[in-house]
Amino acid sequence: MNWALLAIAALAAAAPADRGDPPPVLESVEVTERLGELVPEDLVFQDSSGASVRLKDQLHRARPVVLSLNYYGCPMLCGLMLSGMSKALRGTGLRLGEDYFAFTLSVDPRETSYLAAERKRGYLQALGEPSAAAGWTFATGQNPEIQRLAEAVGFGYAYDPSTDQYAHPAVIMVLTASGKISRYLYGFEYPPRDLKLALVEAGGEKVGTSLDRVLLRCFKYDPALRRYGLYVTGILKGGALLVFAALAALLAFLWRRELKRGTA
Repeated sequence: MNWALLAIAALAAAAPADRGDPPPVLESVEVTERLGELVPEDLVFQDSSGASVRLKDQLHRARPVVLSLNYYGCPMLCGLMLSGMSKALRGTGLRLGEDYFAFTLSVDPRETSYLAAERKRGYLQALGEPSAAAGWTFATGQNPEIQRLAEAVGFGYAYDPSTDQYAHPAVIMVLTASGKISRYLYGFEYPPRDLKLALVEAGGEKVGTSLDRVLLRCFKYDPALRRYGLYVTGILKGGALLVFAALAALLAFLWRRELKRGTA
């Protein structure tokens, strides 16, 4: 499904019926995946307290970052996305600020830190981690910086003056700790398994448990379906490891039993 078209449809639905088709400017609303590319670290935004925050400071903390571009006054799509993101993150079992960080930026330069703080409070409650405020930054900024980050991650969006709204894709990005774009997840409901595997993948095996890393070998990201699916080779390798571990445990048990008999 083309989530850019979904965003346009949502915007059109919010407008009066006699406005006709969406303006031509909305044709720029799309995602151009830039996997493996680095985001510009010199960008400066304002966090929900009004303090300046450098994008560089959001990275290089040995943990992956979930990045979302939204706007806090959005009447529908952004709320669905951020609610879905909170629900999925909660379902991963990973801890905000310990296993991963999150960075949400408003694409509307008119929005204030006060509004960002209100949204942050609500979504931290939804995540179930209100005390982990330092782990999820809700930021605002000015157009040059916003546009640079959006272009760097291939996030096409557009302002429609007739509705005073922004049209944008429904997508979140997962970055590595070095700021490299690792994965795009589309829609506004993200399977917790997919998000967790994306974080494990981006975390360089610093996120999740050993079992998560075994699962990562059994699941492979499918660019066509844009989700993780069972990987047969990975399953066989994982199954072989489990069989080997079971045999090793059995042999150890039998060896210890023979030793006890010999000393009896």
